[in-house]
Amino acid sequence: MQYCTACQTAIATVVIMDLTNGSVTGSQHVCQACADQLGVGNVKPAKFSPEMLEDLLGGMKQARRPARTTEACPGCGLTPADFRQKGRLGCPRCYETFRTELIPLLQRIHEAQQHSGRLPGVVAAPPAVPDERSLSDVRKRLEDAVRGERYEEAARLRDELRKLERGQPT
Repeated sequence: MQYCTACQTAIATVVIMDLTNGSVTGSQHVCQACADQLGVGNVKPAKFSPEMLEDLLGGMKQARRPARTTEACPGCGLTPADFRQKGRLGCPRCYETFRTELIPLLQRIHEAQQHSGRLPGVVAAPPAVPDERSLSDVRKRLEDAVRGERYEEAARLRDELRKLERGQPT
């Protein structure tokens, strides 16, 4: 439980993060009342105008659409026209039903067709098997640095060894 950094009396329920070049450089934990005063409380999801959606969904125009896309989603009945109007899919089956339209849309918006970021509880790739030769080499250099009382070098080598053991690049 953390208290509001602004009023220091209420429990903080909103976190405001300062970003610089995509990195978090600071954060504030504020209560809902202080967040409202700062103008950051109750942020609503962005709604797109039909013109903006048409621009974003340019790949879904009737002339470019294959015949398959005129059908509605078998799960929820959503049509491509409904999707263009609302900007949302109706159910999980929509992703497969409208796949041919979604792939160019995702490519245009995210510059990728697949998710490549973090997912909770999912490992993107199996960890690399550490090279035993490099592990033993780093261990030996670590022991030499400790014996020689070169502690800064030893700390760097310790961190390098941990990364190698986890299969991370050094």
